[in-house]
Amino acid sequence: MARRWDTEAGTARPSRAAPRRVAALLLTAFALVLPATPAAAYTDPLWKPDYKAAKAYAKSHRGDSKIIAFSLRTHMHLWNWRASETEPSASAVKVMIMTAYLRRGSVKNSDLSGDQRYNLEQMIEWSDDHATDRIFAHVHCSGLNSLAHTVGMRRFRACGDPNHPHWGRSRIDAEDQSLFLLNLEKYLPSKHRSYALSLMRHIHRGNWGIGEVHPPGWQVMFKSGWGLGTGWVDNQVALLRYRGMRIGVAVLSYHNRPDYNSGGSHPYGKRLLKGLFSRLLKGLGKNSLVE
Repeated sequence: MARRWDTEAGTARPSRAAPRRVAALLLTAFALVLPATPAAAYTDPLWKPDYKAAKAYAKSHRGDSKIIAFSLRTHMHLWNWRASETEPSASAVKVMIMTAYLRRGSVKNSDLSGDQRYNLEQMIEWSDDHATDRIFAHVHCSGLNSLAHTVGMRRFRACGDPNHPHWGRSRIDAEDQSLFLLNLEKYLPSKHRSYALSLMRHIHRGNWGIGEVHPPGWQVMFKSGWGLGTGWVDNQVALLRYRGMRIGVAVLSYHNRPDYNSGGSHPYGKRLLKGLFSRLLKGLGKNSLVE
C-alpha cells in the first residue's frame, strides 16, 4: 500500500487516497467503453476570461488614456467594461469596409479580380490607406451604416464628423464591435468567407497586442487601428475560433499618454493592448470549453 508522510505526527501512515485511486482507475476504464460525446474532447472546466484582472489592469491605466474599454463575448456570455463609450475607429473599421464591399450585389457571387484581391490584401494585411480608399469608394458611409444596422450595432456612426467625413473617423464602441466580430462569418458571403478570414489571419502591419497573445490551437483573426502611431487611438477587434467555438473581442483606447522613454505614445498603446488581451484570454487553449 502506498504511504504518505504525516508532518504533524512525524510518522508514516497508510494513505486514504489509495482506495480512491482504485475507484478512479475503474471509472476511467468504464469510461473508455462508453461512446464518445462532443464534450469528451474538452478536459478543462468551462473557460471564462479573467475579467477581474483585465478590469484592474485597465483601471490602473485610466490616468494615461482618455478612454480604455473592452468587450468580450461568446454565444452565451458577455463581459463589458466601459464598452458603450465611442471613439474614432482608425483602421479597425477596415473589417467593416471589407465586409460591406464583399456583400455588394456585383461582388458577393462573383470571382474576385486581381485588382480586387490586391486592394483587399493591402487593406487588411498591410493596412494600406490608399487601397482602403479604393475599396471604400464602392462602399461609402451609407454602406457602413447599412452593415451596422444589419448587425444590430447601437452606437456606430460612419465617417465621424459630418464636416470632416472620413472612414477612419467612424465612431465605434467595444460592445458593437465584439458583436460584429463574433458573428463575422454570418455577414461575409459564403463565396468569399474563407478568403476574407485568411486575410485577417495573416496580418503583416499591426501585428501586436492580440497578435502576440495567441491561445494554443485557436485561430485568431483580427485588425488593428493605431492612428499613424501617434497614440490618438490604439484599437483591436478580433474573432477567435476553435472546433465550432467562437469568441468576439474588442479592446479600444483613445488619447494615450506620451511615452517619453520611446519617443511617442504608440508603444504605450501596444503594451496596453497586449496587457489587456493577455488577461482577457488567460487560460484559453486546446482543451477549453467555451459556451
